[in-house]
Amino acid sequence: MIKNYFISTYRNLWRNKLSTLINITGLTVSIACCIVIYVFIKNEKTFDNFHTKADRIYRIVYEEKTDHGTDYNGSSNFALANALRNDFPNLESVTQIYMYNNGIIQVANSKGERKIFEEDQITYADDLFFKTFNFPLIAGSTNKLLSNPDEVVLSRKIALKYFGNHDKIPFADLIGKVILINKNPYHIAAIMEDMPGNTNFSSHMLLPFKNFERSNPKLVNNWQENFSRSHTFVTLPIGYSSTQFENALSSFKNKYLDKETAARETYHVQPLSSVHTDSKYEGTYYSTPSILIIAFVIMGIVILLTACINFINLATAQSFNRAKEIGIRKTLGSKNNEIIFRFMGETMIIIIFASGIAVFLANWFLNSFNNYLSFIIEINLHTDFSVFYFLVPLAIIITFLAGFYPAKMMSRFQPVEALKGILNSKNVGFSSKFSYRKALIVSQFVVTQLLILGTIIVASQMNFFYNKDLGYRKENVLTVEIPNNNEQKLSLFRDRLLTQPQIEKVSFNSGPPTSSDRSTSDFRLPSSPKAENIRSERKFVDENYLSTFKIKLLAGRDLLASDKVLAKDSTKSYNVLLNNVASNQLGFKNPIEAIGKTIIINDKDNATIIGVTDNFYNNSLQKNISPVILFNSKDWVAMATISMSAATSINTYNFIKNSWEKIYPDNFFKSMALSDYFRNKAFYVMEDIMYEGFKVFSLLSIIIGCMGLYGLVVFLATKRQKEIGIRKVLGASAKTIIQMFVKEFAMLITIAFLIASPLGYFAMNTWLETFTNRIALNPVYFIIAFIISLIIAGFTVSFQCFKAAMSNPVKSLKSE
Repeated sequence: MIKNYFISTYRNLWRNKLSTLINITGLTVSIACCIVIYVFIKNEKTFDNFHTKADRIYRIVYEEKTDHGTDYNGSSNFALANALRNDFPNLESVTQIYMYNNGIIQVANSKGERKIFEEDQITYADDLFFKTFNFPLIAGSTNKLLSNPDEVVLSRKIALKYFGNHDKIPFADLIGKVILINKNPYHIAAIMEDMPGNTNFSSHMLLPFKNFERSNPKLVNNWQENFSRSHTFVTLPIGYSSTQFENALSSFKNKYLDKETAARETYHVQPLSSVHTDSKYEGTYYSTPSILIIAFVIMGIVILLTACINFINLATAQSFNRAKEIGIRKTLGSKNNEIIFRFMGETMIIIIFASGIAVFLANWFLNSFNNYLSFIIEINLHTDFSVFYFLVPLAIIITFLAGFYPAKMMSRFQPVEALKGILNSKNVGFSSKFSYRKALIVSQFVVTQLLILGTIIVASQMNFFYNKDLGYRKENVLTVEIPNNNEQKLSLFRDRLLTQPQIEKVSFNSGPPTSSDRSTSDFRLPSSPKAENIRSERKFVDENYLSTFKIKLLAGRDLLASDKVLAKDSTKSYNVLLNNVASNQLGFKNPIEAIGKTIIINDKDNATIIGVTDNFYNNSLQKNISPVILFNSKDWVAMATISMSAATSINTYNFIKNSWEKIYPDNFFKSMALSDYFRNKAFYVMEDIMYEGFKVFSLLSIIIGCMGLYGLVVFLATKRQKEIGIRKVLGASAKTIIQMFVKEFAMLITIAFLIASPLGYFAMNTWLETFTNRIALNPVYFIIAFIISLIIAGFTVSFQCFKAAMSNPVKSLKSE
């Protein structure tokens, strides 16, 4: 019985090879997409849920009320952690981290030879880090780990990289070994397992926070300055709610902040589970907003429905080919439910086969996804067996969606009509003004046009991001990382570079005008109360910064070498530049009024405004331009910015690299064109993911839709070949016959466009409203989407229609 059933199913599928191939291909691709989306969302939604105390761990965040709105910040100053430990002894732990620092590592092998490495995922963490978070150790002990300022914790990956790339390395033997980090000796205290991809603390090397305190004694006690990579986490004791703790923070801030600042700032506690998905406070590196996850879920459903629509269309169109089979079965006693069960079984077999292929295809998709975003995330399929638990209910749902309607329709065939073959006219599906098949085709084109429209609009917004005038020069500018701020070496490097005719300017600074690494300060006029302090980004630059980036000076003069601010300067009085936003927020009607005025920085330093620059985008384009203060200081030099008269040639690049290596022989040369800086620093990572998602899903939707459309046209052309033959005998041209088919589908595409346009406008306008700087929804985008879908459908339909129209009418009519 069962054997007979499988043989019958195999024969039916083999008899209709084209539709079987189309169905299996469409379902395979759609199921693979669903698997990828499932793995991606599971990865995003399970960040840091593996810590045993995850439900009691919170990040300290704050919001600040200003005259210009509310600022939300997930980072914290370095003084916060110790103050919390002092005032809240009931807390299980208070740990602070300072992430993504760079270092040059020197490791000696058994022969005494030194190998040099560069690392950019070094995190400063205190001795409570491993008591708060569960990152297992391979070797070493968590007892007093990171309490010694001269110890280091390495990940498995880094240990293998430094001491031998094989898993049998005796990690315990590495404990106590000494490595040099930025020429300072550290002994290895522990080897930890590599941090998983779904954590906010991606790091390959941990240094004690006490080491940072020793090098920066003033910063760690400063309540005014904030660094974007600094975060504080607390573990609440059992029975102590987050609401209780947050209420207690109100009186806590009054103790450490002045009255005016405390009135503006409000501390909150953010659950560890929300750090990665709450874009308001941003993640430790990046956050995944809920809208992106929702968009991916919708895309997955859309692709799945597209494949199901193909299946339904082809199954119903070919149902009358099986009419006699169904008629015979009913004559022999088969019930409607048995017919439904039989066809649903065939559908299930196809879906099981497609699911098996989809697993391998999904793994390929994920590998491609990882290659594109390897600097941010890494997800894989072979370690996530839960995907198979996801596939079972998914296969059942698809079986019902794709198979139930065709099975139900065939079960209703009357035996007499089926055996006489009089069902044919009812199943072609285009004879009436409205049919279920037409509705499905319209739905399919609505989906396709929405995805095409989304791709066009997201691409336009991304193009706007990357090509908008930011208020400064970014073409023909090269950034080179600088390992230290030794002034003698900096001067020597600049002098060497300027001997090259192509090089125009060289500036040493803490970063380009738009930078992902930010630090902030408060400033105000002496006559203003502390409550009117303005939070500002601060940039450490030199006297060549404005000319290198061609930033306009609206009033006053540029910084000079004599305006340099020294870290050991006791007078704390210096000259600064402001951008126009900062000048306006101080209350000056025009930039000239600000020149010569004194401002108070961080409630302790006096600074004189010597110049006001034109506004430039210091934030990503998702946000507004914010106040900026420019200091002439080399104490925080991170890079050299080199502007050139033309695009960097190979000779010029090699000259820069060779000059750098002669001055910094123990370091690695790292450079980047400023035009590529935004793509490589993850400014628009979520937008990039969304853009790539739209491109991929649109392409897949078009492919699946075209395959289904092609299969349907092949079927219709076959069933109407006698009609085509009669028309040709009566004088119809091939062009007329092609137009007859295309016209029917063009009308359906037009109806789909009328439905897709308002839906697309609402969805994309909602997305664009999340950006401060955005494109307008031009009607041209909608017209282009309509034309693309029309051309795609036209080519798909015309190809098969041309074959039908050119066929010999004698062959079509000889059986009549």
